[in-house]
Amino acid sequence: AALLLIGQTNAFIPPTSSSSRRTTASLELNSFADTINDVTKTLTDNIPTSSSSIESILADISKDGIHLSTPTELQSAIDSLPSLLTTPEGIFQAAAIALFASGSLLISWLNSPDDYSQTPYEPGPNTYDPTAADEFYASRPFMVLKRILRLASLTAVFNTGLLFDWLVLGKLFRDEEYTALRRNEPQRAKESLILCQQLGPTFIKLGQALSIRTDLLPEIYALQLRALQDAVPPFDSTEAREVLR
Repeated sequence: AALLLIGQTNAFIPPTSSSSRRTTASLELNSFADTINDVTKTLTDNIPTSSSSIESILADISKDGIHLSTPTELQSAIDSLPSLLTTPEGIFQAAAIALFASGSLLISWLNSPDDYSQTPYEPGPNTYDPTAADEFYASRPFMVLKRILRLASLTAVFNTGLLFDWLVLGKLFRDEEYTALRRNEPQRAKESLILCQQLGPTFIKLGQALSIRTDLLPEIYALQLRALQDAVPPFDSTEAREVLR
C-alpha cells in the first residue's frame, strides 16, 4: 500500500533531482506509517486484547455463567443489548458478533445442497429450450446468486493472484516481460486443474476443450488440463445410479 501511495503521488510531482525525489518519498512513507500507527493504537486502546482481559472475561463467564434456557432469561438478554451499544467496546463487540454470525450463515447457505427437484425442461436429447431455461432461472434469483458466490469463493485466491501478477507487478511496475506471471505459471496451471475438478462437470468439459487449444492458453496450462481427458477422479457408482434414476 505504501509503494502504491508513493507511486501515485509521484505521478503528479514535477521532475526534480533524484535526491529530492528520495526525500519526498521518504516523508510520504513516514507520514503513511504514522497514520497506520495512529489507527492501530486507536483500535488497541478500545479493544480488550490483552491476555489478562481475556482471562478476566473467561473467569466472569465461569463464575456467573450465561443462562438462556428460559424465555425470561432470553428476553432479559435481549433487553440488555441496547446497553452494550453505549460504549465503543460494546459497539465493536456487537459488530464483530454480527459479522461472524453473518459469515457463518453465508457459508452454511453456500454449502447447503441444491434443490434439483424441479428443472426447466424434461431430460432428453431434444428437449433443451433456452427460453424455458431463462424463465426458470429468472424466477429463482437466489439459486443463481448462490451459484455465483460459490464459484467466486472457490476461484477467489486463484483470480486474485493472477490479477496481482498481471496488473500490479506487470502493468503498474511496467514489467514488459511479466516475470512474476511467468514464474508462477507452473503452480497456477496445477491449480487450474484442481479448480476444474472442484467446479463440476461443466468446467471439466470446458477444461477438456481448452486442453488442446494452445493458441488460447499457455502450453503449460494445456498440458495440465489434458489430465481431464482420461484421469478425472471417479465418484461412487451408487451415486451415479441415483442420478440416472
